[in-house]
Amino acid sequence: MPNDVVPNPALHESAARATAVLPAEPVVVSLAELGVVAVRGADAAKFLQSQLTNDVTELDTVAVQLNGYCTAKGRLLAVFDQWRDGDAVYLQLPREILAPVSKRLAMFVLRAKAALSDDSSAWHTWAIFGRDAVAAIRKWNVDLPELGATTLVDGARVTRLPGGARGGERIVIRAPLAAAATWRTRCATLTAAPLAQWWWSQIDAGVPAVLAATQEKFVPQMINLEVLGGVNFKKGCYPGQEVVARSQYLGKLRRRMALAHCDEASTPGADIYAEGSAQPVGTVVLAAAAPDRGFDILFECPVAHTAARTTAAAPAVLRVNRVDGAPLVLQSLPYELFDVTA
Repeated sequence: MPNDVVPNPALHESAARATAVLPAEPVVVSLAELGVVAVRGADAAKFLQSQLTNDVTELDTVAVQLNGYCTAKGRLLAVFDQWRDGDAVYLQLPREILAPVSKRLAMFVLRAKAALSDDSSAWHTWAIFGRDAVAAIRKWNVDLPELGATTLVDGARVTRLPGGARGGERIVIRAPLAAAATWRTRCATLTAAPLAQWWWSQIDAGVPAVLAATQEKFVPQMINLEVLGGVNFKKGCYPGQEVVARSQYLGKLRRRMALAHCDEASTPGADIYAEGSAQPVGTVVLAAAAPDRGFDILFECPVAHTAARTTAAAPAVLRVNRVDGAPLVLQSLPYELFDVTA
């Protein structure tokens, strides 16, 4: 972990909660623990195109794009959503890694006409999810986009996200200051939920994050980033591009992110052990209290430990935190893993 990165306890509160409640009605969560970096200038998009895993040139003035930022060794420093407005591009990521990521990006601006700043105070973000969340928002006379798409509504970007098996419908609203009051009034009509419940929703949907504890631990494919649309293999060079491309094209991907349930709490960056091995085989990506009991976990490890076997032999038991930790009960991801370059 970089020395200037300090984990934010609010982002990890989910691991301390013993239970969570599956929302029977739409709930709203303020995503204030996500910050926003603004990259402004005539060369903003061009500069980011040379640094990030996705194709920034494909970003129009409405869409929200999943993207990643790697080291030269192809290890992720951040995963974030980004959008464009005029000559500015905005990157939304956990506040606990915002400053070091912004500082590192700024080192490579050089002669480009681009400047980075912390614009977190200029944006307000809410997540609305749970049963009938779409119907609740439509009561505000808001036209929602298709699943996976973003639209501009009353000054805010409204994104309709895929959900998981249990979390229900999911919508994220990103409003600049000029539009925040309108959306705050609307969101106040819904039941407020803690931030921990949003992180569980992300786990249920199989969506990873990179936090302070997991920076430089994952190549994008290890946390399924390319399957989720966060990597473009046809764009030009960026830090780590050769490693990411080599991982994709030279044989079958050997490490992947999986979803599991566990009776024991864990935290991002914790170790995963396989039965019979004293050394860790994987890493926890995200962990959050699950509805009713226990915890749900996203983790990465060799696919040999999680893939369905065609023989009578069962995969080795996986355990979290330590060799004798609680066993993981594998769950199905809400999407298929496939070769995006095939």
